[in-house]
Amino acid sequence: MLNQSIFQLQLPAEFLPLLDKINGDSIDQKVRLAFVINLFAKKAVSLEKAAELSGETLVDFMDILKEQGLPWGEYTEEHMGQDDMVIKKMLKEIG
Repeated sequence: MLNQSIFQLQLPAEFLPLLDKINGDSIDQKVRLAFVINLFAKKAVSLEKAAELSGETLVDFMDILKEQGLPWGEYTEEHMGQDDMVIKKMLKEIG
């Protein structure tokens, strides 16, 4: 369990309809999830840490990111280079 401190937060009323787009049973859960999603999107925390902070399983957090239209993985130049090598090898083997 995370060591928790309690903070009170005031949000403008116009935030409430926006929070409806975030998973959670309470405003507190929705704000927490929105905050964690932002930390993950800014690369301040890893996927695993974001899931832990959100209180969700890794798979559930990945699903939440997908529902929000956010990629949970990153396709890097290194990945592309590896894929290119495999494709070239396969094409060479084919003929």
